[in-house]
Amino acid sequence: MTPDILLRIANLTVPRKPDRGPTIHPDPLAGPATAAQALGLRRLDTSQLVVLRELHKTIVALVDGLLSGRPVARAASRLTSLAQPSVATVRLEASKSQTLRSQLKWSDPTPAATLARRVALELAEIDVARLKRCDRPACNLVFYDTTRSGTQRWHAESPCGNRERQRRYRAAPRPSSPTESR
Repeated sequence: MTPDILLRIANLTVPRKPDRGPTIHPDPLAGPATAAQALGLRRLDTSQLVVLRELHKTIVALVDGLLSGRPVARAASRLTSLAQPSVATVRLEASKSQTLRSQLKWSDPTPAATLARRVALELAEIDVARLKRCDRPACNLVFYDTTRSGTQRWHAESPCGNRERQRRYRAAPRPSSPTESR
């Protein structure tokens, strides 16, 4: 499982193209239309933006705490309270072959409760040690390491992996050629 909602919200306000000059990055939570698009929601009201901003701040604090080894109890408690309005009901279904199957049906009164519940469920399923920040100094994106060895260093090979190798190659000292020393 990959924590898609967690990563989307944690990286919501992180610039996507660092090192490209003075680009202005608009706040995705500034208006209902941009927030809905950034979070993959259908529609939002302006009144819901305050809680979504708080959810974003809580998730960023939680991820930062997990990555730095600081305590995360306060952020986890706040995420729990934001997910609290979500309620699940169990439905038991019987098939013709007499097998029973249970199904959880969630009712979420607000988009923030939906997102908070989904993030809480994602965090319960993942190995938080695989949650990492991109090693490229100019990039600040958080990613989930899905490699078998758990040694992924960049959020993506292109551009960050390529640019970091290119930067190290250019910074490495070069032996002087025999024609240059004359």
